[in-house]
Amino acid sequence: MAHSDGGQPPTQPASTRPAIAFGHVGLEPRRGPLRRRHRLFDGVSFTVAAGEAVGVLLPPGAGKTSLARLATGHCAPSFGSISVLGLNPGTAQRELTGRVGTIVNEHSQLWLDDLLGDSLTRLCRFYDVPDHRARELSERLELSRVLKTPVEDLTPAQRRRAELVAALLPEPEVLILDEPMRGMDAPSKERLRSVLRQENRMHGRALLLVTSDLADIESLCPRLLVGVEGRIGFDGNVSALNELLGTERVLVVDLLRPVAPLDDLPGADLIAVEAGGLRQRLGLVPGQVKISKVLADVVSRAPVRSLTLEEPDVTELVRRLAV
Repeated sequence: MAHSDGGQPPTQPASTRPAIAFGHVGLEPRRGPLRRRHRLFDGVSFTVAAGEAVGVLLPPGAGKTSLARLATGHCAPSFGSISVLGLNPGTAQRELTGRVGTIVNEHSQLWLDDLLGDSLTRLCRFYDVPDHRARELSERLELSRVLKTPVEDLTPAQRRRAELVAALLPEPEVLILDEPMRGMDAPSKERLRSVLRQENRMHGRALLLVTSDLADIESLCPRLLVGVEGRIGFDGNVSALNELLGTERVLVVDLLRPVAPLDDLPGADLIAVEAGGLRQRLGLVPGQVKISKVLADVVSRAPVRSLTLEEPDVTELVRRLAV
């Protein structure tokens, strides 16, 4: 592993070394009320193997962006060791350029005053990749129509997808993503998830996804880590977490007119009927039912105005793990 004092790790064969390794990493908040209370991270240890997709679930305010910044070398740990592709990300930025693709809040690879297409062309020149790669990625992420839009005028969802194009341009070995689906509607989320699944499975890119959205991890990452009180408090998969805690989702069905209670849908439990029958709440258990099947069943049975999927409260999940 790379050491926080800047030294390089002992050489390991590329075929056996992890893509990312955190060894007992700690981070002291430099300012604000957290500094007076506790360390943001206090002995975080995990590895991500080459080609592996790992999601780190953290509640709001628990250091998602800080964890991503540690992994990308944007900040140094207070103690412990971090390596990415066998190198210290804080001291080997040049060696890792093009090998690691990132989306980290507050750090953009795009030029805000440029048209999106021009900004991506500049990145193609920087990484020495053909221009058609930017066009292909833009088409896959449904950005072709906004290539002539200034980056600063993109919607938040378009901006996040554009940042992913920038991250994928050099065909990196590792992706480190900080809440890449933040601010997106359901169709935009699914488009981005589809691209990330393809990049991981078809090209073997290791993925470290840091988020507070359990659905993103369930969709993309066979392995789930949950941060609890500054350390990793759970390492498994969503099904195992569900068995441990019962991570139920709630489907809120808003109707055009009242119908009989939807209490016999396979894979769903009726929780409540509200608003004079115009709203019904159905409990869904991740891993035990395909949400798309339940949605299709609801639409076939009732005149639906809208469907909303409420995710488990991550703060509550973490509290229960800490008990």
